[in-house]
Amino acid sequence: MSGKQQRFKYIMIVIAIVGILGTVIPNLLETDYAAAEKAVICISYLLGVPLVVFVVYKIGSRLMKG
Repeated sequence: MSGKQQRFKYIMIVIAIVGILGTVIPNLLETDYAAAEKAVICISYLLGVPLVVFVVYKIGSRLMKG
C-alpha cells in the first residue's frame, strides 16, 4: 500500500470514528426522546455511518489506484 493510500485509510478511519461519536453520543444524551427512539436512532447511525464511510473509502481507493 502506498503512502497516499495509507494516509487516506487513516483519514477515513478518523472520519468514521468522529462521525459515529458525533451522532450517537449526542442522541444518547438527549432527554426529550424516549428510550426506544434513542435505540432506533443510535442503531441507524451505528449502521449507516460506517457503510457510508466504507463506500467513500472504496471509491477513493479505486480512484487512487487508477
